[in-house]
Amino acid sequence: MFLTLELVFILLLVIVLFMIYGTDRLSKKSRQPRAIVEEYWDGRERRQYVRFKKTLEVEYIILRKPHLDNDGKTLDISEGGVKLMTGEKLGAGTILEIRIALPNSRHVAEVEGEVVWSEEAVGKGDGGERLFHSGIKFSSIREPGGAALLDYIRLLGSDL
Repeated sequence: MFLTLELVFILLLVIVLFMIYGTDRLSKKSRQPRAIVEEYWDGRERRQYVRFKKTLEVEYIILRKPHLDNDGKTLDISEGGVKLMTGEKLGAGTILEIRIALPNSRHVAEVEGEVVWSEEAVGKGDGGERLFHSGIKFSSIREPGGAALLDYIRLLGSDL
């Protein structure tokens, strides 16, 4: 009789321990910090302008260093900006004057833009030099080449 009572007591203790363990796990889960993602990308394009992958030769001048003329090329372009590949990292907020040679045209588009972001490119240049990608937001597009640039970009869109 005494042995049966001990076994029932041990069984009750095991049941109580499992209940405590389960309650403890649930309370730990509820205390874990949770984040709410706002404005999660849902697959729709959020950019104002469509970007087109197009390589164009450019010359650019950093306005705070106007005596240095640099070369680069576009990786993509839109009516609102351009992604440049350069041999130097451009700091965010840097103002550039960019001259874009338009293919099959006598026009050279002159735009002013601000560096929004810049990062090192994965690969190296032909000579093994470091390359950087920078996102440039156009702040002004100058005439007479400005209209030709916008016409060229819109023509890229009509090819889709």
